[in-house]
Amino acid sequence: MKRHRWNILLILLLSSCTAGFDEINTDPKTKERIPPGEQLTAAAYFMDGGREMGYPNLYIFQPMVQYLTGAEDMSKGGKYIRDEFYNNCMWENLYGKSLKQLVDLLENHKNDTALANYLAAARILRVYVFSLLTDTYGDIPYSQAGLAYYNKVYTPQYDKQSDIYADFFKELAEATVQFDPMKEGISNDIVYGGDLEKWKRLAGSLRLRLAMRLTKVNAITARQQVTAALAAGVMRGPEDNFRMLHDNYAYPDLRGNGYAQALLEDNVRQWVRGSSTFVEFLKAERDPRLPTFFENKDAKGNNIAAITNYLSMAPGLYYWDDQEDYVSPEGVVIPAADKYCVLNQPFYQLQAPFLHMGYAEVAFLEAEAAARGWIPDDANTWYQTGIRAAIDQLKLYPEIGYIPDDTATAFVRAHRLTPGKEIEQINMQKWVALFPNGFEAYANQRRSGFPVLKPITDMGNESQTDGIPPRRLFYPATEAFSNTVHYQEALDRMGGTDDWLQHVWWDY
Repeated sequence: MKRHRWNILLILLLSSCTAGFDEINTDPKTKERIPPGEQLTAAAYFMDGGREMGYPNLYIFQPMVQYLTGAEDMSKGGKYIRDEFYNNCMWENLYGKSLKQLVDLLENHKNDTALANYLAAARILRVYVFSLLTDTYGDIPYSQAGLAYYNKVYTPQYDKQSDIYADFFKELAEATVQFDPMKEGISNDIVYGGDLEKWKRLAGSLRLRLAMRLTKVNAITARQQVTAALAAGVMRGPEDNFRMLHDNYAYPDLRGNGYAQALLEDNVRQWVRGSSTFVEFLKAERDPRLPTFFENKDAKGNNIAAITNYLSMAPGLYYWDDQEDYVSPEGVVIPAADKYCVLNQPFYQLQAPFLHMGYAEVAFLEAEAAARGWIPDDANTWYQTGIRAAIDQLKLYPEIGYIPDDTATAFVRAHRLTPGKEIEQINMQKWVALFPNGFEAYANQRRSGFPVLKPITDMGNESQTDGIPPRRLFYPATEAFSNTVHYQEALDRMGGTDDWLQHVWWDY
């Protein structure tokens, strides 16, 4: 993957940080001189580069789906404690940075047929970014967002999520056919290197993900869109993975993985523990990925996993809540500070990739579609394909210990779908495959119900929901006075208050 033209990108990065819609919608001063490829590059990097997007993943969504616990700020998602800063990170970063670039690109060049491929790619990324926002917050500014400079709308309306999803499907379908190999290729493409077929397959795969989101609220539309997505074409293998490659650069450089930047800030990663919900499932499945995800070492760096057996921490606990030493059945004493398993080193490397959507997820989506009888394929075949792809996708991480091929094969063969439990089994393995993407894991947990979350351990009685898992995040408080009328309209549709226990439209 080539890295070039950083002088232009850095101008974008330094000029794009903003929280209010008045500034978000301001005409970029240098837009006439910014090639569309540079705007695509900036929009893509803002999705996971820089720790502003690492924060909600690490502190809200990963503990919310009970992947990890322990670090102090993980109480926000682990104990359900509202934090305005972390709550707002996605909104400010995605509206103020990624969408600012994408909307400007689309509006500035919408009549330029020579740039059809840039426009199609931008439409796909725009759907993806908006899907992150609406799945997290519910009704959001959509149709009018980012258009103040062009349409003079400074307080955009909040569109209903049902309407947003309908437009998602339209946009992805139209973008797929908009690609034209006879037109100018996509330069500086850090997503797919200018490969238009891979962009098309991303559109179909994203359509498949969003279609499956509707299984509870509208199964008829879900089935129709699943069928349409598969007919249009989805990912065929790991080479189609929608991932961002990163380099060894620390904050605030966006070339460094934002999740890793958040873990490395103040050495937070040393306080992160494996959540018992996740670790115990891996143990029960005899999953060979357990030592890939986690490690157990003593103060001298010696591997003690054979003694502790990857001891994990109950969801909601802080690392300091349990100060008792561990005594193994053989009488070996492990100090409290070392007894719990911690995140393995490859996941907090700045050069680690971030996988937004991979072939493994697509395989699990096809498995579920088959299990529901929506497609004539064999559900078990897709299920096993997903497990194998999920194991293989770990090779994306630098310095990771590869799982031997025969071990992976044996694990896959040992996992077959059980009649009556197909949806649970598929989504549990999907949960494992999504790690460390807490954004999608949180959305899919609400949609599918899996994993079934354990009751949190709240020793300090800090939970603001009485231990009930939130179903969305709060709107930023600034919206109450910067976009009062439309903000209140959105609240009225939820019963009048901004409630994070209120379900979003597809999660009834």
